[in-house]
Amino acid sequence: MAQIESCKAPFNDWPNDAGFEASVEHREPVELTVTGSIPSYLAGTLYRIGPGTYKVEGSAYQLSHWFDGFSYLHRFQLVAQPTGKCKVLYNSRGQVDALIEEARKSGTLKGLTFGQKRDPCESIFRKVKVFFRPAFNQKNSELVNAGVTIYANAPGVPRHLKQSRSSSPFSSLTSLTDANILKHIDPETLQPLGVTRQDSLHPDLKGPLSCAHAEFDAASGDMYNYNLDLGRYATYRIFRTCAATGATKIIATIRGPDVKPAYLHSFFLSEDYVILCIWPAIIRMNGIQILWKRNLADAIQFNPSLQARWYVVDRKQGRGVVAMYLSPAFFSFHTINAWQKDNGDGTIDVMCDIIQYPTDEMIQRGYYDTMVSTGSEVTKYYGSEASRPSLVRYRLPGVPKKGHREAPANGTDFPEAETLLRIDDNCVGDLPTINPKFNTKKTRYVYNLVNQGKVLFLAKICS
Repeated sequence: MAQIESCKAPFNDWPNDAGFEASVEHREPVELTVTGSIPSYLAGTLYRIGPGTYKVEGSAYQLSHWFDGFSYLHRFQLVAQPTGKCKVLYNSRGQVDALIEEARKSGTLKGLTFGQKRDPCESIFRKVKVFFRPAFNQKNSELVNAGVTIYANAPGVPRHLKQSRSSSPFSSLTSLTDANILKHIDPETLQPLGVTRQDSLHPDLKGPLSCAHAEFDAASGDMYNYNLDLGRYATYRIFRTCAATGATKIIATIRGPDVKPAYLHSFFLSEDYVILCIWPAIIRMNGIQILWKRNLADAIQFNPSLQARWYVVDRKQGRGVVAMYLSPAFFSFHTINAWQKDNGDGTIDVMCDIIQYPTDEMIQRGYYDTMVSTGSEVTKYYGSEASRPSLVRYRLPGVPKKGHREAPANGTDFPEAETLLRIDDNCVGDLPTINPKFNTKKTRYVYNLVNQGKVLFLAKICS
């Protein structure tokens, strides 16, 4: 349980506690005051979801890790006006009221979390019992905390969980986390409507883990993601859900003794390929460690002696994995973009931009007692080079446009994912984004959030 000393002076005289306690709702739209002006060509709707607070009002119980923060959904409507400017309407809603109430009454949270610290003296029987508790509650979706990313009109949403309003271009919102859960939300009221698993899309998507950052084809609207099944060998199933039909197809299965289960928060999409990079943030004991620790963070071990393995998957012609590459070990949360260059000889090169770290220390820096400016361990990782981000561009050379790249005879000497560009600069941070019109195209500008050195949290936008 996180213990934040509220009476302590903020570290570096840079208070940020209030930013982690955003629990005020506006369920009905309110007009916001705009300083300056927003041109009418920006009219539209912006949804954002993420952790609102880690505290439980009326209880001493607190969450430990930022990734487990009680999720809140925000909607900003930019409405064009006759003046050529936009007014901004805002509404918001907590997504886990029932879960907060459960924590208030019981003083704990059941089931698995990303990083919640538990009582080490619990019996193994209780650990096993909790591990096999269903990952979601179909009767009350407010018990399910899936609040990392949010997507409007994502394919594969059950018909009964869609809304039909002539006044709105959106029929559904879907929020994701790093598990095989899809949470469905009303795009107007922001009320949680229901929860489904990935196996409702395809019966073979039965693994417990997945990727919070799904990828979408800008032209077709098709959704891409992976499902990770744990066992003797890790099995990654990469799938596509068709926007036109709602049907899901597994386009590649990656499995074998050298394939490790890893914590992968994002992946790449180029014009013709899905690129899955398995960096060595290994889930120990093939997932059994999650059972013992009852959270994912304590089950992850970064192994710098293992190389990152890059799998290039054809997403249009049904060829499955067409090439594989290796690179030195790194850790990442967020990819940026990928695009292709035709070599004119029947092959292409794929360029992949990513924010990476030398270790997985950033996972440990995500605990509230190190992030909040009055936290008990706020100085623990301050200035650490082990979590200094770099922006890196890799080239995956010679991907065949037909057939498959021949695997090495010894099964180990795969070609290298070549480093074309590496930026180690104070303007490199995380949570990167680009102009979405340039997804799968060559990118010049990247925008990200950086640390100003005041505290351990991102505090400035840089490009």
